[in-house]
Amino acid sequence: MNKLTYVAKNAMLNMRRSPLIVFATIIAVLVSSFLVFTTLSARSIVENNTIRWQNGVHVVVFLDDRVTTTAHKQLQESLESYPEVRTVDYFTKAEAAEEFKALFNDQPELLSEVDFAILPSSLRVNLNNPSDYQLILERMDGNPAVKEIRTSGEAIERLLNLTNTLVVSATSFAFLIGFAAFILIVNTLRLAAYSKKKEIKIMRLVGASATYIRLPFIFEAVFESLIGTSIAVGLGWALIEYSKGSIVSDSIFDITISDNYLIYLTLLLLLSSLIFGLIASFVGIRKVIND
Repeated sequence: MNKLTYVAKNAMLNMRRSPLIVFATIIAVLVSSFLVFTTLSARSIVENNTIRWQNGVHVVVFLDDRVTTTAHKQLQESLESYPEVRTVDYFTKAEAAEEFKALFNDQPELLSEVDFAILPSSLRVNLNNPSDYQLILERMDGNPAVKEIRTSGEAIERLLNLTNTLVVSATSFAFLIGFAAFILIVNTLRLAAYSKKKEIKIMRLVGASATYIRLPFIFEAVFESLIGTSIAVGLGWALIEYSKGSIVSDSIFDITISDNYLIYLTLLLLLSSLIFGLIASFVGIRKVIND
């Protein structure tokens, strides 16, 4: 118990000597951890939405009303014969009108102005692999029964590429800030160790082990690192909970993320911050202890 009291007392004394540096260190760790937590959570949310979209309609072929229904039927049979196609659903003009009304039922002014007769019939195509949408575009090119083609594959690819770019950029920035936090901790501990250089020599003369001498500095580094990460994780959870009830979640973008994933990410960050503090403390006081 006396050893624990000694460690905690000396660690707190070291932090009181340089409160601004300690505060800056905690803020740097907080920002770094928050960036990692939010970017990895955002990537998981995008991947969940991508899976949901990939299981939906990948290609919508709007049909030309000037062509006979027989030609529409032949086009549907042709699409169904492609090995890349899973299912093809035919939507009549009446079904298109009902769908439009359901989508914009909260905008009666818009519905009153729409001429539903101009809405075309369509074929809704679900692919085995969403990336094969280009093959469908090439095969439908020039077909007289086709008025226009819309695909979701390109949008999904752009979203995934954008997300990966943001993750890499934010993670790189997080590591840069984390490195700054590492330098701050190292310098803080080094200054504290040099101020106690005589005390450390006396402790070594009376037989104190290197581990016992290191403990206050290790406690300080781990404490600063864990405090910053804990606040960052708390803010990250709060942001996700807020987003679930925001206007974003009411759109086609579903803010869903597994609690198990968030718990795993939280534990991973806390463990990383613990290791981060241990390494920083070792580097910071190694030279003083070895002198």
